[in-house]
Amino acid sequence: MKGVKQVTAYWAVIGLIVILTGLSTTANAIPAFARKNSISCSACHSAWPALNQTGRSYKENGYRFAPLQVPNIKVSDHLKWDESLPVSVVLVARPYDKKDSGETKIRALHEAELMIGGPMGENMSGFFEMEAEDEDTNARGLDVGIPLAQLTYNQSAAFNLQFSYGSVMYFDPYNTYTDSRRLTRGHLTTLGSFGGADNDEGLRSAHQNITAYGRPVNNIFYGVSIGGSGGDAEGEEPATVMARVAYDITPNIMVGLLSVSGTCPASTVTGAACAVDRDFSRTAIDVQTVIQKNMTITAVVMSATDDNPAATTELENDAMYIQAFYVERSNGRNNWAPLIRYDNYDKLDGAENISELTLGMNYYFSDNVRGMFEYWDRSGEGTTADDSRITLQLLAAF
Repeated sequence: MKGVKQVTAYWAVIGLIVILTGLSTTANAIPAFARKNSISCSACHSAWPALNQTGRSYKENGYRFAPLQVPNIKVSDHLKWDESLPVSVVLVARPYDKKDSGETKIRALHEAELMIGGPMGENMSGFFEMEAEDEDTNARGLDVGIPLAQLTYNQSAAFNLQFSYGSVMYFDPYNTYTDSRRLTRGHLTTLGSFGGADNDEGLRSAHQNITAYGRPVNNIFYGVSIGGSGGDAEGEEPATVMARVAYDITPNIMVGLLSVSGTCPASTVTGAACAVDRDFSRTAIDVQTVIQKNMTITAVVMSATDDNPAATTELENDAMYIQAFYVERSNGRNNWAPLIRYDNYDKLDGAENISELTLGMNYYFSDNVRGMFEYWDRSGEGTTADDSRITLQLLAAF
């Protein structure tokens, strides 16, 4: 069968990456966090916004460089409008954006984000993001929303308990499943929908989540959670269960597994995706590796199973992506970061197969200002039309 051959090929690609990168023996945030700790952004980011090993540790430990080694600070001490309150703003401009299938757009200001986060005492931390963007063409202004809010109890490196509204994978410190740390305009398609069969249960969808995560030993990371269905801000009939484990073969090579399953419930919630209860599941393997400190490769192979809209049969689709970016550095800072990504995914119970190619070139004017040129191309079998897109983008964070 075509699907079986595709999955076999994908696993072969993942295996080849692990083998090749295993031959290398070289072990190698937001701006408010950098200001607060008197460091450069590149201390935690291989290429902003992608996290490196230091950045992963900082995130896992509740925005601290060493777990729980902070003074006994009262919450009121953080409510002052100065550098003790980690506040950052990100502005995104798209001076040129053109799809082959659409009109040229000048998005002088495409998006604005306000982010507040950090420790809230010895064992608590939190993060809040508000954004305004131009996605609604009928709006008389930028749409304002809250894509992420979280509160975490940081008990130890081995156990943290997080309460969040956002992506089911927000807690994860690696870059493989986190669309918010991508270096491209285009989203990681593997994390999104599967052609209307996924009950709004893409991994990018916002969920109400209660998650336990940590490192029982230095090279093993885990996460387990329960939450509501995608897009339901009230978490009605929580049925989404997630389990994640990542193993650092070396400090520069990680292999991980992911399982997500649940039910999109028939609901009276406004905008609910399901007229009847529809079960779904996601299983995936992921790889992240750094070669000679400059080249980062990430890859995911995923299988998806969903009930059809009437919940009378199951639909099965596969998806994968592989991405590589290289960072050219000089004088202690990042300069150029070229990127290439290939996405391939099924729709409509495997009847339709779509491929996407993304080519990007990032330039860092400074640690916190990044310019980007991107070319995206889509082709496939079936009803999805071929398309391409060219985007110029500027991101500034302060």
